[in-house]
Amino acid sequence: MTTSAIEAAINLRKTQIEKVLKLLSVENPSPVFKDGTKWVRTAIRYRMDQERIDNLTRQREQEWQEVQDYIDTNECKMVFLARSLDDPQPHPCGRCESCIGGPLVSESFSHERAVQAALFLRHAEFPLETKKQVSPEAFLEYGFRGNLPLTLRAKSGRTLSRWGDAGWGAFVKEDKHAGHFRDELVDAAVEMIRQRWQPDPAPVWVTCIPSRKHPQLVPDFARRLAQRLDLPFHAVIAKVRDNQPQKAQQNRFHQCRNLDGVFAVTPNPPMGPVLLVDDVIDSAWTMTIAAALLRQAGCDAVWPLALAESSTGD
Repeated sequence: MTTSAIEAAINLRKTQIEKVLKLLSVENPSPVFKDGTKWVRTAIRYRMDQERIDNLTRQREQEWQEVQDYIDTNECKMVFLARSLDDPQPHPCGRCESCIGGPLVSESFSHERAVQAALFLRHAEFPLETKKQVSPEAFLEYGFRGNLPLTLRAKSGRTLSRWGDAGWGAFVKEDKHAGHFRDELVDAAVEMIRQRWQPDPAPVWVTCIPSRKHPQLVPDFARRLAQRLDLPFHAVIAKVRDNQPQKAQQNRFHQCRNLDGVFAVTPNPPMGPVLLVDDVIDSAWTMTIAAALLRQAGCDAVWPLALAESSTGD
């Protein structure tokens, strides 16, 4: 099987699969070998070396404890390190926290600096780039294959925060669990769109990613956002099939297959550029497919906007 075929068979990240294959290939005797682009299983029955695993575990635990001891020690940090590296004559450095009797960097700060830091964090949005290449044979119903053509791709969007961060991310996390996004997040999105993002061509209407589990959460936010932007809101995307959470899909094939046939766009949606809203994204595949379906339906441009990103994806 090729690595891509193994991805389709096993819901693990591609990097994990590659690491396991490399590990198995250097075993002696090896249970697998590579023939061209394919991996082939041998007659060797592989068994994990539990004794080796236990030894490595003990080594890692010892290393972790040494790090903790370094953090907690009251003696000179350089002396601690020198002794750990078998230096027969360690000498105090006179410059570390232990030697000077206090922190190296002041832990105090002015109110003005705190305000500046808060403003910086709340202006720390970042680009949202959707995917460009789909996994082969994943979209049996939609028929997407290979590189998505430019006519089906979204524009470069924006993500307001990272999940739980000290800027807006903490509010997003709190409000998602509470079931309602506060008006401050609407204000923050409007300020970001108008003052810093300024998409061109500007969106002339707003829609959102639907959810059966929380059917009102994102549409309510998107409607309030549209109202503040003086734009109409149209719920043109429907979720026609239940699927597993995207965050549980570990590689590109499963992230794609999990979305095949899940969404549909109502006939004759409004024309013109659209702002596509979601609350939290992970791999950005949901945004990718929703944007492609909107473009197929005739939308000129799709600008994706998410309140938070939960990970960097893979």
